Amino acid sequence: MNSAELDPKQPPVDEEVAEPGSGLPQSAKKVALFFLKYVVGISLIVWMVWTGKVDLSVLTRLPADLLLEASVLTLVLTVLGAVRVRYILQKQAIQTGVWQCFLYNCAGILYSAFLPGGISGDAVRGYLFMKAVPNHRLAILGAMVLDRVLGLVSMVFLGFLAACYMAITVTFIRPYLLGFGAIFFSLIGGVALLHFIGARHSPEKQTAAEGFVERIWARVMQVIASLRIHDYPARVLAFVVLQSMFIHLLAVALIYICSVYAKSGLDFLGVFVATPIGLLVNAIPLSPGGLGIGENAFELLYKTIGGQNGATSFLLARVFLYSPALIGLVYVLIRMVTRRSK
Repeated sequence: MNSAELDPKQPPVDEEVAEPGSGLPQSAKKVALFFLKYVVGISLIVWMVWTGKVDLSVLTRLPADLLLEASVLTLVLTVLGAVRVRYILQKQAIQTGVWQCFLYNCAGILYSAFLPGGISGDAVRGYLFMKAVPNHRLAILGAMVLDRVLGLVSMVFLGFLAACYMAITVTFIRPYLLGFGAIFFSLIGGVALLHFIGARHSPEKQTAAEGFVERIWARVMQVIASLRIHDYPARVLAFVVLQSMFIHLLAVALIYICSVYAKSGLDFLGVFVATPIGLLVNAIPLSPGGLGIGENAFELLYKTIGGQNGATSFLLARVFLYSPALIGLVYVLIRMVTRRSK
């Protein structure tokens, strides 16, 4: 029995995500909050430029070799992200193409970082996949959850290793090791719990529940089981984590190239130590895409380990890391025009 049969009326995502490109959410509060976040992010960048922590002139004179190397790395990162999503979906017998996953990922970057309304990039990706494969809605939702959680697991693990290395010489980092460990084991425990609940409450093991509370509980367990997390063998989960780690290491390489150009004074190991922690801080949703938040984090981290120009280095890397949103914009506009012409 597939997920659509379990819950044929289950909405794919938030009803506000009507159609990428066909309209934005109508909630004025969400739009206002999004633009407030942009104000926060831009204000942080302006403040850093004003105080000399960011040198915007580096963006105006990029050498050809930097453009080529960073663009190739960005393309590889985005393609590998698409391959990872396709691999996860394929393990649920959901057939998609790498190009399709690539476009959907780019659209997700566009919506999560640049368009108002606070739409999650994962929600947009999930919606697009559900429209393409409508009979596997909950399984697709489970795949999106797994893709995000395992990506975080790999980043937190690398961040934990980096923090352990920094803690050898930087004492104030040491108390944060417990936090990294707690986050890492919480994520692992969450995946394990979803796996356990799904296996125990799969459709073929469902029994009739008596009483209101029992029926609600059984319904929740049924929905969790319908995400099909338990269908993924441990070797598949481990392989996805390894894929994610490789993707993050390529992101480190991209930031390192930008750091060399910004004259940060750090070698690859130094950038590797700072990057996972900096990217985790950048994920704090106080501004679109962490604009300004990530730059401040990298500035502090680079100085902590003996470098400089961390904010400039990451701002330059951000230009490349978020450039797939341009592809997402083209895709969304073509999709919008195509649907309106029908």
